[in-house]
Amino acid sequence: MIVGMYMTRDVEVISPEDTIGEAVRKMSRRRVRRLVVTNLGVIVGTVSLRDVADAFPEHVNPFSPAAGASSVSGNPVRGIMKHPVIAIEHNRPIEEAARLMTKHHIGSLPVTSGGRLAGIITESDIFRVLTEVLSERSDSVRITFDLTEGEDVVSFLVETTRKLGLSLRSFMSFHENRRRMAVASVQGKQVDALVGELWKSGHRVVSVLRSAEMT
Repeated sequence: MIVGMYMTRDVEVISPEDTIGEAVRKMSRRRVRRLVVTNLGVIVGTVSLRDVADAFPEHVNPFSPAAGASSVSGNPVRGIMKHPVIAIEHNRPIEEAARLMTKHHIGSLPVTSGGRLAGIITESDIFRVLTEVLSERSDSVRITFDLTEGEDVVSFLVETTRKLGLSLRSFMSFHENRRRMAVASVQGKQVDALVGELWKSGHRVVSVLRSAEMT
C-alpha cells in the first residue's frame, strides 16, 4: 500500500501573500482544517486551523463575523505558515507517512509527485488504512503470536493451514516494544488445531479473537 492510494487529490491551496482572512474563508467553505501554501506551484508552507486560531487574540473566534473586523485578518499567510514543509512522495509506503506524522507530531503531510503537489494525506486516512487492513469477515479468526528475529513464518503458516483445511486470509508482522509479533487471519473449522501447532512449533500465542469478539 502506497500513499497515493489513500491521499486526497483535491487539495485546497493558498498563496503566502493571501490574507489570514482568506485562509479562514477557504477553511470554512471547504470544511477543512489544513491548507497547503504554494508559490507558483511549489509547496512553501502549510497552515492549520490551530495556526489561524493562534494568530487571533484568545477571545476572538477566527470563524466569527467579529474576526473579519480584526486587523489580524488582513495579515499575510506567510506570517503564520509552518515551514520548511515535511512532505512525502506519492509512491512511498503508507507506513512511512504514519512514521513521519508520529515523529514530527503533525496531523497531515502534503504529497508530492516529482516535487510538485499531488495531494494530502491525513491521520484520518491512516486510520482508514488500518481499518481496512484489520477488517475481518464474519467467520474469520485473528491469531496473534510471537516470532523470533529474522524468522520466516509464512511458509509454515501456508503449509499448516493447507494441511488443516484452513484458509489463510491475511498475515502481517510488527514489533511491539522489543518483541517481534505476527497476526494471522484464518477461516475454517480447525482453528484450535492451528493454535496447537503454533505452540508446538515454539510460538507463544498471545490472543485468539473471533470476528464476533471484534465488533
